[in-house]
Amino acid sequence: MIGSICSVGFIFSSLGAGEILLVLAVALLLFGAERLPGIARALGQALNEMRRTVSEFSSAIMDKDLPLPPKHNSSAQRNRPGIEEGKREG
Repeated sequence: MIGSICSVGFIFSSLGAGEILLVLAVALLLFGAERLPGIARALGQALNEMRRTVSEFSSAIMDKDLPLPPKHNSSAQRNRPGIEEGKREG
């Protein structure tokens, strides 16, 4: 889920060809033809590092041997004191 949110394809799927060309033209005017390849390379490396970090974080969470939370049992909740009182007050 996290990987799909951070995906570059997610960002570019909502942009049309005209918007992408406009962004590239503005970037070319701001940074110049000499610096643009270096900026693109640095951006690509940063995105790869971010994806790697998200992947490692996600796998670390999934690999944890944590106990599953208990399932809610409606009969057990009815037997707990104070549950009905809280419903009447709130």
